[in-house]
Amino acid sequence: MQMQIVVDWALISRCFAGLLWGILFACFIQFHRMGQFIVRERTWISIIICVGVDLLLGIGGTWWEVWLIIALSSLGAIVRALISERREFEPALNRYRTKWLLEGAIDGCGDAITALEKALAADDEGKRLRWISSAMAAAHKAARSITAARYGEPEKSK
Repeated sequence: MQMQIVVDWALISRCFAGLLWGILFACFIQFHRMGQFIVRERTWISIIICVGVDLLLGIGGTWWEVWLIIALSSLGAIVRALISERREFEPALNRYRTKWLLEGAIDGCGDAITALEKALAADDEGKRLRWISSAMAAAHKAARSITAARYGEPEKSK
């Protein structure tokens, strides 16, 4: 009794080509200026290019062979994304803090506008000055919120 092992070199070469293609494309979108633009501004183009090349590599193959080629070619993009997330300078919480600070600045601007409207409607010089003072305080608070959103909050002295 003799046992024979059949190796599908066409499938192995297609899978290797898919893996190589995925790594090369991940390097292109990571390090080349045009690749970074495509990822940042035209993500759909990068997806169409990747899937299109994967389908070209899978011509004539069964569905599971095409699936295998797509899975192997996506490894480069997955590794690239994980490395980029790890190197990210600003954690997600800081982005939310920036958003909250900007919302506070918008509220401060609204408070300043309301105080100025009340100052215009005031019939007494003292009330007018009080509302103008409130408007100035709200405007300064909004300016501090915008500065904190842009440059980060200053450290509190201990």
